[in-house]
Amino acid sequence: MLGRSSDKIRTPEDITKTAATCQKLALDGLILIGATHTLTDNFLKSGIKTVVNCVPCTIDNNIHHKDLEISVGFATSSHTYSTLISNLMIDASSNTKYWYFIRLMGRDPSHLTL
Repeated sequence: MLGRSSDKIRTPEDITKTAATCQKLALDGLILIGATHTLTDNFLKSGIKTVVNCVPCTIDNNIHHKDLEISVGFATSSHTYSTLISNLMIDASSNTKYWYFIRLMGRDPSHLTL
């Protein structure tokens, strides 16, 4: 394993640099963990020999495929959020003079927020 980064491979320049690095290091495979912007077939289209495997990981559960039931992160985050919100509801019912506001993370209004 070479490492982890939050760098994105989106632009044609990024893809070219990534391909050059894979060829320079003679990588047999590359594992990408992420959401919709990570899951790409650019290497396959370009004829690069490095096999790219993608692990769908997003709390938004916005990756749709007939063979994918749920993405890594969604089940954990939904369980954690429901537990925290339940605890806040119990506290709010006993303290009527306070207001509680909850902000959930996510790019778009997601299944998790709804």
